[in-house]
Amino acid sequence: MTFSLPFDPLYTALSIVVMSDLALLGAERPRLCIRLIAMQGLLMGLMPLAAGKSGVNLYVLGVCAVFAVIKGMVLPWLLRRTLHRLPPLAAPAPYVGHAACVVLGIFGLTLSIWLGRRMGIAANPLFSEVFPAGMATMIAGILLMVTRREILSQMFGYLVMENGIFLLGSPMAEQSSLWLELTVLLDILGAAFVMGIAVHHMSRAFDAVDADHIASLRD
Repeated sequence: MTFSLPFDPLYTALSIVVMSDLALLGAERPRLCIRLIAMQGLLMGLMPLAAGKSGVNLYVLGVCAVFAVIKGMVLPWLLRRTLHRLPPLAAPAPYVGHAACVVLGIFGLTLSIWLGRRMGIAANPLFSEVFPAGMATMIAGILLMVTRREILSQMFGYLVMENGIFLLGSPMAEQSSLWLELTVLLDILGAAFVMGIAVHHMSRAFDAVDADHIASLRD
């Protein structure tokens, strides 16, 4: 049995994802970043449904529900729990300012649109539709990782980059090949749990969450 969606929410969802990317690049408060990541996670869980223009089956619906729970609820809960356990210290200034990061994110989006037009028509037309937003999300995640000095913010970038990778794979929903993405999500869940523990213990050991302090350690 298959169910057809009464409307096509793909472009709306992609637009929200791109706007959340720019908001994450300009956000200074970790709690706001976690809310944006939770929203992105819910959208990622619904993206295979939005991309399934020919209808989706019960298997895809079930997998999408798992995605939405893990990416939109479990991972943000782990991030909030880690944030609450960190000492109330002032966040270190990023390597690149928030406004400059937003400008770089807009440049990344422009580059992604240009690359999407240059690569021509893909075998799966849906891939051409999601490519600009997926690539822009990957770039935004990389920017968060390399421009932030706080370890938790770098974790945000890692999750955003994974959202971009997942978004590029969402057109494969119609072929029911989502088991690979589910495996990746379980790996991400374990990685986020381990990184949360690492941040907690490093903050207790060094009384700081600045990556520069860890990079300056010597044997």
